[in-house]
Amino acid sequence: MLGYLQVTFLLFPTGTAMEKTYGSVSIATATTAAILASVGTAAAGYLFHRSETARIRNLRKEERRGRINAEIKLRNVLKNGVIGNSGGAAMGTCISNVNDVERNGSSRIRNSICTQECNAGKNCEEMRCVNNDMFLRCIGVVVSPFMKRMGTPRQGALAPDSRGYIQIDPSVAMETLEGLEMYSHVWLVFKFHANTDIPGSAKTKVRPPRAGGLKVGQLATRSPHRPNALGLSLVKFSQIDFHNKRLHITALDLVNGTPIYDVKPVVPWDEPGYMGYGDRLVVPNWVSQDDALSDVVFSDHAETVLRDCVEKGKLSPLYKKKDDGFLCALKAIKQILAQDPRAQTKRGKLDSKEPYKIVFCSIQVEFLVLTTAKIEVIDVQSLNFKESEQVDGIPFANEGTMNQGNSINNMC
Repeated sequence: MLGYLQVTFLLFPTGTAMEKTYGSVSIATATTAAILASVGTAAAGYLFHRSETARIRNLRKEERRGRINAEIKLRNVLKNGVIGNSGGAAMGTCISNVNDVERNGSSRIRNSICTQECNAGKNCEEMRCVNNDMFLRCIGVVVSPFMKRMGTPRQGALAPDSRGYIQIDPSVAMETLEGLEMYSHVWLVFKFHANTDIPGSAKTKVRPPRAGGLKVGQLATRSPHRPNALGLSLVKFSQIDFHNKRLHITALDLVNGTPIYDVKPVVPWDEPGYMGYGDRLVVPNWVSQDDALSDVVFSDHAETVLRDCVEKGKLSPLYKKKDDGFLCALKAIKQILAQDPRAQTKRGKLDSKEPYKIVFCSIQVEFLVLTTAKIEVIDVQSLNFKESEQVDGIPFANEGTMNQGNSINNMC
């Protein structure tokens, strides 16, 4: 090779045209080689990238598939519990639901499960609920002026001036409420958290307060004592406070602290017979009767104390001085008392000697039944629930919770 180069240089001295030609060819060859090398490197990189991308996509698909399978298995486990098939026999479940509030604030319907076996291949008509238990998530808690069961209206429409709001749980995005302002009323699915009955009770019938002693099945009433302590309430929409995560409502019939599981807008078709579709609503006479008292009055002293309590913020945040809090609170209390909130054995009877009491927000309202159609509020006292005890999920007003003294300044 070296000899060849020496011959070349001897035949073609420096500076000749032939050397220049050979030099140009060498440069072009080198450039082409470099370009080919770059193209090859780029192609190799592209192929590697495409292969790696495909590998990552396959891994993601496998991961997603595994996650979905895991979720399906989890749902099946939650639905089926530890129930399975054994010995060729099909196992069915009839479920007795017991409501329980867990420490994380969510409500879970736990199952006391009794099993019955059916021969394989035969229809089991006696089987009722098969693996249909459900986990309920509490999405909010009601802040209401009704601190106890007594004094809470049986229907929100009977106390249109009652105010409250649902404090939405931090885990729930407020975007879920957007658009609700286009409706006037909403349904609330809630739990009767202040029930006094024993879970799992065998009791099947109740006596509705206005049925005149008639006993009917639990599911034929709006009674809070039911197989599942779930309620459905119709309330009026007021506004949404996105900053404080509050859904404000009026015309409510819920005890303070009630857990809320769902909110649904009311539509016209919720009313049977709307626009001529279907049959009209039919209810028993004792349900539709209007037995409200015609006359509820405040004594001058009670009205003055109530006004002072509102002005001093004792009924805040539901009834404030700046938003006609006094007049609305006054009307709400009258609407509640017009339904005669006394015990069933006392309701509708004259008893002008013994005073009765209800709790509204943080005040205690004392009243007398003067006639079968007239109630007079004789006193209002402020309560301090921070020092009170909880009984059945609601504050218990005792002597320690009441501010002592007869003057207005001491009471509020």
